[in-house]
Amino acid sequence: MDTPTPTPSDATLTHTPSATPTATSSGTATPSATPTTTSSGTSTPSDTSEFDLASLERDPGLRCPIWKYPPNVRDDIRREYIRLGPCQPQLRRDQYPATEFGTQRRRFQASWFNTFKWLEYSVSKDAAFCFPCYLFESDASSQHAFTIDGFKSWKRVNDNERCAFLVHIGTSNSPHKKAIKSYEGLKNVTRHIDKVINCQSLEEVKKNRLRLRATI
Repeated sequence: MDTPTPTPSDATLTHTPSATPTATSSGTATPSATPTTTSSGTSTPSDTSEFDLASLERDPGLRCPIWKYPPNVRDDIRREYIRLGPCQPQLRRDQYPATEFGTQRRRFQASWFNTFKWLEYSVSKDAAFCFPCYLFESDASSQHAFTIDGFKSWKRVNDNERCAFLVHIGTSNSPHKKAIKSYEGLKNVTRHIDKVINCQSLEEVKKNRLRLRATI
């Protein structure tokens, strides 16, 4: 029962293995901008002028929810996370902690990354998360299992049509499917901008060469 059989129709994300994240003692996200602490103990970024995209938290169990960032920096943060890709640490099978479910012991399996491209794994929480749902979740969302709390009922993964990952994907109008569409849209816009910049650069090179020839 180690390999899931269902194959979701929307597995379109690009798999980018990442280094094993390091958990902090507080168990919360630590963004690089100066944070303010809320009553719940979760850090909230406040200084957008000094925000450093290079120090974004990779572990999905520790990072700050997107909706806690100021609106004017959220798309920049999303683009940087898209560039980095889902957090998918490739550990040995025995490095994923085993959890007892009755008389059975189950654990997360790296092979699930191949079937569910959107899947992420938090080393700090030993839990699964959804990459696109994290990127586009709002504070009004009531489905935090794959974005904040983390999912770890491994016995529910290999359960045919009742597989928890397939249930999370849901129907064509599910929050997950909407997040996938938003993810693809932002990713394509970013690629389009890159192409425009490259075309402009090539055009500028051609013009400079023409000016040089005319001068000579």
